Amino acid sequence: MNFFAIGDVLARLLLAVLPRRISDRIRENTSPLEVYVLRDGTSRRDEPRMTLFEGVFATLLFDMALFGTSNPIINGIIRLFTTIQNSWDVPFASAHEATSKILDFCDRLGVQRRPWIWERKIDEYASLNDFFSRTYAPDHFPEIGTGRLVSPSCCKVLSYDDDDRMRSMLIKGCDYDASDIGLPEKDLDAYRKNRVILGYLSPKDYHRVHAPISGKCVHCKMEGIGSPSASVKFFGGKFNLLNENKRLVIVLEEEMSHDEEEEPLRVALVIIGGVGVNTITYDDAMVGKAIAKGQELSAFRAGGSAFALFTSKAVDAVQPLRKAAEQCMHVEVLVGETLAN
Repeated sequence: MNFFAIGDVLARLLLAVLPRRISDRIRENTSPLEVYVLRDGTSRRDEPRMTLFEGVFATLLFDMALFGTSNPIINGIIRLFTTIQNSWDVPFASAHEATSKILDFCDRLGVQRRPWIWERKIDEYASLNDFFSRTYAPDHFPEIGTGRLVSPSCCKVLSYDDDDRMRSMLIKGCDYDASDIGLPEKDLDAYRKNRVILGYLSPKDYHRVHAPISGKCVHCKMEGIGSPSASVKFFGGKFNLLNENKRLVIVLEEEMSHDEEEEPLRVALVIIGGVGVNTITYDDAMVGKAIAKGQELSAFRAGGSAFALFTSKAVDAVQPLRKAAEQCMHVEVLVGETLAN
């Protein structure tokens, strides 16, 4: 019996004995989420927010925070989850094992496998983590949009007019402060006043992060290196994800201002590791280098992940994103899709 099957059995056993208040919360968290699909303009509600195994343990530990947010018990549980995720680094013993385990992974999480759009044949991946951090085959990589600001990853996004709006509507359960993220102080007030986009990468998603604009990298620093990262599924909970999780802060400065007398647009991309993330890979020498829109910046190895995107100037969000924001609806996007002009 593999990790996923064991998890399903444990989740069902717990769900059967938990108090109704808790079991109802779990069912809510695992119910289908209504999303607007940017690429085709449709809405759907056919994909659970998370698997039952994820739902039970994430609800108890991170949504309801029944064991607290920072103490030896919860920190030990997070380290245990990270150890389990690290088992994904164990090499496959054979091409047959690689095929079997990756197909099972795809079927359980809904990863596309027909047609096969990934860069290597299924039996050429060395481990489950190797497949988790996969990339597209060149012929299948999503097209990079022509807009000023594009999505840095394949994910579901929520958009807010500014930092205060995000705080009042979403981040209510903790002492979040934008000044504690690790953003350069020079533009902090501007980041607070302008649009904020949050993106959540589900386990089935492509887990690499790309540049949302063309320009020059002016800042790149890992924050929260020693922190035990909580699940990124619950920004509205008691865990202060943007201030305390392990996160990589990258700032890109647009190649030129639309008005030469104005400051250029700077986009701060906060790449957030969730529970189980043992590595966020990136080039720490990118500062000062020219970065093309759509260029790969970072990748995750196992675990949940998310990003927060802050802009130093107002950008013209595409109409579907503005409309979805008014309804607090998630928007499903592919890497490279235009978010703002």
